[in-house]
Amino acid sequence: MQLIFLLAYYLHFAIPGDSLNPKRQKFFGKRSENSMIRLNGNVTCPDCLWTPTKLRRAPPVFQGPTNDRQRAVVRAFQHAWNGYRKYARGNDELLPVSRRFENPFKLGLTIVDSLDTAIIMGLETETREGIEWIRDELNVSPSKSVNLFETTIRVLGGLLSGYHLTGEEALLEKATKLGDNLLNAFTKSKSPIPKSDVNLDNGDAFSPNRDLSSLAEATTLQLEFRDLSILTGDSKYEEFSFNASKHIHRRKCDEYDGLCPFHIDANGEFRKTQITLGARADSYYEYLIKQWLQTKKSIDWLRDDFLRTMNAVKKHLCRKSQPKGYWFIGEITEFSQFYPKMDHLVCFLSGSLVLSHLNGLDVDGEHLEMAKNIGEVCHKMYDNPTGLGPEIVHFNMEETVNVSREDTYVKSLDSHSLLRPEAIEAWFYLYRATKDEKYQKWGWDAFEAIEKYAKVETGGYSSIDNVLRKKIRRRDKMESFFPAETLKYLYLLLADDQFILPLDRWVFNTEAHPLPIYN
Repeated sequence: MQLIFLLAYYLHFAIPGDSLNPKRQKFFGKRSENSMIRLNGNVTCPDCLWTPTKLRRAPPVFQGPTNDRQRAVVRAFQHAWNGYRKYARGNDELLPVSRRFENPFKLGLTIVDSLDTAIIMGLETETREGIEWIRDELNVSPSKSVNLFETTIRVLGGLLSGYHLTGEEALLEKATKLGDNLLNAFTKSKSPIPKSDVNLDNGDAFSPNRDLSSLAEATTLQLEFRDLSILTGDSKYEEFSFNASKHIHRRKCDEYDGLCPFHIDANGEFRKTQITLGARADSYYEYLIKQWLQTKKSIDWLRDDFLRTMNAVKKHLCRKSQPKGYWFIGEITEFSQFYPKMDHLVCFLSGSLVLSHLNGLDVDGEHLEMAKNIGEVCHKMYDNPTGLGPEIVHFNMEETVNVSREDTYVKSLDSHSLLRPEAIEAWFYLYRATKDEKYQKWGWDAFEAIEKYAKVETGGYSSIDNVLRKKIRRRDKMESFFPAETLKYLYLLLADDQFILPLDRWVFNTEAHPLPIYN
């Protein structure tokens, strides 16, 4: 039986059952009910979200798949989950070709990361399996050093979103303990910028890359840590993480009008690097607008910094390819030269611009137009023999009379596909804003390519070594974000209606975990 019948029971009867947890009624109660959050009196973060407020938990509605395409995506998730369950259960990630596993975090990464996807898809069995494993077996204090950023967006975010969607107290308990462990990355740093890695057992914190942290690592923690503060009533999580955001804000990055280098040293000072919206920088810009939304648009400088950086993107990084004129987002080298290269990761920007458009920041429609252009060039990335998106594409900018010349090309070192979600994320947001069905078609085409080239019959999906060759070679790795994020965005993109996780009620973090916007 699909989870919709279980949820419908809670939504329509006065006394909820206890199939998962008898305390879940505080979430699945009547829409008019509110629960008061108890706040600490010791507040040292004047810009934090710390005023007595009520958290309104409007119950999500998950009716399960409503069309054949959604059902196909659900089957793909189950195929990924079954392969993981069979060969890697309790470990971090499946190696589907060799039918083994990797365990770099020792946190059951795929289970935690994928839990809310199972819930949203209405999968009761997988949801129950995930919650029971987290409750009974997940140890959030392993003797293991982990990356603060990856652990926050995948594990802490997964636990928190699972809690919001089910009311399972065990998820919040694990999230709180994990948050305490991760805080050592902040407290062991001599600047507001946290160390990039932390041992979850003994609290040792360090930055293995010459004592440097990245812009994304320091500023893609705030949604989760703020949410944890609100749920627990303890301001320390938001305070420490938001201090990092405020530190970057004070640095201003004036050379490129708010676009920042991506390396920060132990003293909290920027080191000169290329300017990019790709790896090591991307989600800093994403979290500016999402923090503003999460805090009910109450912190003006988050909005202002986002708008400033979007103007800078248009001025410094937006260019047109030749001969067909695709708008793309390039980079600036350390020698201040424009470089026509775009990571697949940069497709995230389309969604951020759509959020700006939907929330009153796009006065003249320019942001939506930019979002459409990015969505289109991200679709162009998939125009190759396998129909899968490579990690990086390069663009031709030389004017030519040779109309047969391609606007884009892929270098051999960049031709692999990790089955990343960012392009599908872009099309999801664009479809929600425009209702243009071409975005659903693009998503479906990408899904069919995944099924054809990445599916491993014995269970799971594998990343691909080279998208330019139909005779594919698998890399023997199913990243946790594939079942957790790529398939979630596909499922939501292919929905028949607009009522699954409405964008005015939830904000997605970088791993697509939904967290509520607080009223």
